[in-house]
Amino acid sequence: MVPDLPSPSRRGLIAGAGLALAGATVGVGATDPTVLPDPLTDRASKWLPDPTDHRWHPPVGEAHARDAVRRLAEEVERGRGLWDELDTDERFGGAGGWLESARESLGEGNYREATVYATGGMQLAAEEVGIALHRLDRPEAAPRPRAERGAAIRERADRLAADIDEYRVAEPGRDLGWYHEIERRLRLVRLDAHEPDPDRDRAYDAREVGTVRAGNRQAAQRVRDAEHYRERLRDLVGDGGEPWADRIERIDARFRAAIDEFPSRGDLREEVEAVEDDHGPGPYYTARWKLAMWCYDADYLVDDWDEDLALANAVAAAQALAQRRAHDRAVDALAMEPDGPRSFDSGHVVREKRAGEDIDVAEVGFAGSYERPIWGDCVDAYCYALIGRMKLTEYPQVYERFVGEE
Repeated sequence: MVPDLPSPSRRGLIAGAGLALAGATVGVGATDPTVLPDPLTDRASKWLPDPTDHRWHPPVGEAHARDAVRRLAEEVERGRGLWDELDTDERFGGAGGWLESARESLGEGNYREATVYATGGMQLAAEEVGIALHRLDRPEAAPRPRAERGAAIRERADRLAADIDEYRVAEPGRDLGWYHEIERRLRLVRLDAHEPDPDRDRAYDAREVGTVRAGNRQAAQRVRDAEHYRERLRDLVGDGGEPWADRIERIDARFRAAIDEFPSRGDLREEVEAVEDDHGPGPYYTARWKLAMWCYDADYLVDDWDEDLALANAVAAAQALAQRRAHDRAVDALAMEPDGPRSFDSGHVVREKRAGEDIDVAEVGFAGSYERPIWGDCVDAYCYALIGRMKLTEYPQVYERFVGEE
């Protein structure tokens, strides 16, 4: 779901918490946060304003969004009919509220959001339809139709990938964003569309048939999304675009060469494990482990999943490089030492909560189990805020490699 800014009732609740707490929050901004008591800075970590969502996405047309919502509604209606035929006490689960959200967004003119809801709801509704089809022994549940449907969807994705492989660009900052949105969807299509396992020697059960149908239906919608974006981008670029394929290939190669200068994920894990061996599982080790997990556990991003999706691969490499650089900056800036105390001042969370991205979850909540030390939540929130600030330093640099002068 897309997070909303705080509602008026939420703001009213905060305002009504009393002058003492309001004054305390002001004091956090006027005083070095680490000299204040933890109960005060714990609360301040929740109430400092979160950053506004500035993420950019290509717009979606009204007709496209209405078509996506209509398809989900039809899947839900079909599911109701099929489940009515089943001799069972189980209930049809529908789309889990996604259809209602999609319709609401459609009515408000939020067409991209409506399409996202329609695609998400399709997973739940189509899975229920697939289960019913299997139990009713309908032809659609047989292996061949499922495989043919998946193959047809992947062929559409392949044609679209070939259609954009020159990456004709008129305005780099805009057009590359559109191409990337297209390729992200094509990558998901290839993951979701059914491709039979030739080594499988047993039949699919009802739940598996449901999963296959859900994958095919979501993949089909994502192909339609990608084709929609392609048509709109073609109108924007027109005849004035220059091919950027060679430049993207060069950028990708430079990113990967830079990544090779960093330690591997395995080497970094050994380094972090050595911290625990030497100093025990205190705040410093916990912070190092979390930063390594968040910034290095995505090595798959620089693998060639789909060689024909050159821009998506280059962007993934850029992200991996920026995360590694941010990791090193964050380690250098950590507000704790390997031999430091076995506690952590949550005032450091407030100090760091002044940037974007991961900082929206940089809150001290103490929602863990009794086995988790109370400082663990403070370290979690602090690392979220710290790595968010470091990413804000690194991401603009890799972005400029795409759109700036070579």
